[in-house]
Amino acid sequence: MPFKRWITYRSLSSQSYDIVISGGGMVGTAVAAALGNSPLLKNKKLLLLEAAPRKEYAKSSTFSNRVSALSPASRDFLKGIGAWKLIEDSGRFKAVNKMYVWDACSGSDIQFTQTEESDDHLAYLVENDLSVHSLSTLLSQQADRVEVAYGTTVTQYGTDNITSPSQPMKISLSSGQTISARLVIGADGFNSLARRSMGIKTTSWNYDQVGVVATLKLDKQEDGNVTAWQRFLPTGPIAVLPLSDDTSSLVWSTTPSHAKHLLALSPEMFVDELNHALIDNSKMDGMVSIVEDQYKKLLEKFGSFATSHEDQRTQPLPPTVLDIDKESRAKFPYGMMHADKYVAPRLALVGDACHRVHPLAGQGVNLGFGDAECLVRTIVNAVSLGADIGSSEHLVEYETERQRHVVATTAGIDGLYRLYSNNWTPVVLARSLGLMTVNALTPLKRLFMQHAQT
Repeated sequence: MPFKRWITYRSLSSQSYDIVISGGGMVGTAVAAALGNSPLLKNKKLLLLEAAPRKEYAKSSTFSNRVSALSPASRDFLKGIGAWKLIEDSGRFKAVNKMYVWDACSGSDIQFTQTEESDDHLAYLVENDLSVHSLSTLLSQQADRVEVAYGTTVTQYGTDNITSPSQPMKISLSSGQTISARLVIGADGFNSLARRSMGIKTTSWNYDQVGVVATLKLDKQEDGNVTAWQRFLPTGPIAVLPLSDDTSSLVWSTTPSHAKHLLALSPEMFVDELNHALIDNSKMDGMVSIVEDQYKKLLEKFGSFATSHEDQRTQPLPPTVLDIDKESRAKFPYGMMHADKYVAPRLALVGDACHRVHPLAGQGVNLGFGDAECLVRTIVNAVSLGADIGSSEHLVEYETERQRHVVATTAGIDGLYRLYSNNWTPVVLARSLGLMTVNALTPLKRLFMQHAQT
């Protein structure tokens, strides 16, 4: 998805701001747009700083290889600030009605389906560039509310000057200017300078996996390509996520050496290896299959509790990949990081600045949008009470609420990664029986769905 880039160098309109958002990615731009959308903040000076030059969005006939599966909660947040309508009007998104997950080492699987009583889809696949463009369009409509400075990097946060609760934070910019803010929102990514400046410690590690992404061309899908597919291979999960009626996005998590091999293949050989990986059953454990068959019979005795849909008892075939966008293949590393604190005097962290997760559950940007919604709500509440927006007394409410959700989600995702990275027969058996149980018991499956969608 092409962009035109340019930088406009100019002085900022003020040396003093109420709120400065550092980082103009999806989450940072969402925070700025949501703040600018609040009537209670109409008299506040708001500034968004983005190190990259401004980009002009141009709709392309091909899809970007960087997409996100937005949860219903993220969709609702974007709808509330006006960005979702712009995404809808573009026609460049795909609603997911079904999700099928299965284990290559066993016969266990689980299917999630949009319920008849809910208008929500399971997820919405949107290109990252389109999300940023829609949010940036909102900011251009709020030019009198939110100032935006592209091509401007923060070189230093003057944290030493905060010697009393009433003092603002000083911010030194690459342009040579120095400004101050009553509150800095650090949306500046995994290597956040805002976080490091305040001495906030993190717990982190790298996974021995990388993600290979590509845009796929599929054969015709009877359901209109509304199903997301994920298979757990011995080397890592492989996900095929719908983008249009005949196009999907690939995220293939694998070892660094295998990723290097995949990127070196010709497009035709890559497609062959991908299709084989989606249907190959040579890694199936015979002992596990025998126990699974007996366990299925046991579950059938709990018919009043088990899911009754006929499609839950059959294993559908994944789509056949016909071709790939030749320029779409790329790779990126995986890691986990969690900040000990999300807030400090005059500072609040959001998105990758305070947490990073394995993408196997597609929760990265959803956690970030959850941060954005919660932080904006906390700030608006503080303003309505006439409180200091940069006071830790109010910011800690944001930290407490978000850490309860993020820590649980991060631990769950890391646990899944470790569970499916172990192919010892007893472990394969345990996870298979667990997956079968969740799939059979409707109330338990709904709990998993509810957590993933918030």
